[in-house]
Amino acid sequence: MQPIKLGIIGTGLAARKLHWPALKKLSAKFKIAMVSNHTEQKARSFARLVGGVPYVLDYHDLLNNPQIEAVNIILPIELSHLVTREALAAGKHVIVEKPLAYNLSEAQKMLSFPEIYPDLVMMVAENFRYKPSLVRIAEIMKRGEIGVPYSVLWNNLSMVDDTNPWAKTIWRINHKYSGGFITDGGIHNIAAIRDLFGDITWGQSLTHQINPAIGEIDTFSFQFKTNRAVTGVLNIFLSAVGQSENKLTILGSTGSLVLEDNKITVQCSGQADRSEAIEDDGGYEGEFADFYAAIREGSGPISTFVEAYKDLETILSAIKKPS
Repeated sequence: MQPIKLGIIGTGLAARKLHWPALKKLSAKFKIAMVSNHTEQKARSFARLVGGVPYVLDYHDLLNNPQIEAVNIILPIELSHLVTREALAAGKHVIVEKPLAYNLSEAQKMLSFPEIYPDLVMMVAENFRYKPSLVRIAEIMKRGEIGVPYSVLWNNLSMVDDTNPWAKTIWRINHKYSGGFITDGGIHNIAAIRDLFGDITWGQSLTHQINPAIGEIDTFSFQFKTNRAVTGVLNIFLSAVGQSENKLTILGSTGSLVLEDNKITVQCSGQADRSEAIEDDGGYEGEFADFYAAIREGSGPISTFVEAYKDLETILSAIKKPS
């Protein structure tokens, strides 16, 4: 099959550090044909990085190019609804960065797009749905290796300060969407929790602002339960001085599972611990492979607008302060 001629709208940090490495590995499936950024230096630099392709400053020029089959939208969240709608109207398949939109009202409007454009593929770049370590955990649990999961603890402790490149993105610092970095990053955790343990049916959170320079909240502790009778706590602390941890612990009726530093350890009574290292690119290659299969082979994508809407609804509900 011929590679998909892809246009990239938005050539910032995520395009360079996350999307391009995956697309480079999938060069037999995707050919980047044009890129767009409203800042010429960024557009020109990225165009050179991906092979000297044409660039434009107005993304409408890219959408009007009949050779472009699909677009990868990597823009500030508040632009996702508008640019996705325009891309679909131009007849392009779409993969758009998460979260689906910057509020539920615009996200709700996007749920109508599959019905309006039934012949076009549209999906959300929620890479945790394809993250190899999480996919492997799902397989382990499906085989019943730890029995029936009943509780989960996910600790994500880091320091987001002026040395962090993501904290230098103006639209993330001066965010127009609720939750700031907690929403932008925490929606990954929510997607994984929902996929592994079911929809969250109850939850309450404590939030706090430690560092005003990175947004309205940077500390989030969320206690929840799901429709599969799993209870859990998700902690995201982005101003943790001297501490760094990303550890997922799952307790089951006959054992436990720990994911840390891309290593999975299964512990069961009376058995030796079993550990395996996972080669994990974050799921970026997987999400683009899914996008390709949906377009060329007609398979339904895993990361749909419906699932992305539920992720957004859950995280926004979780960070909402009680009245």
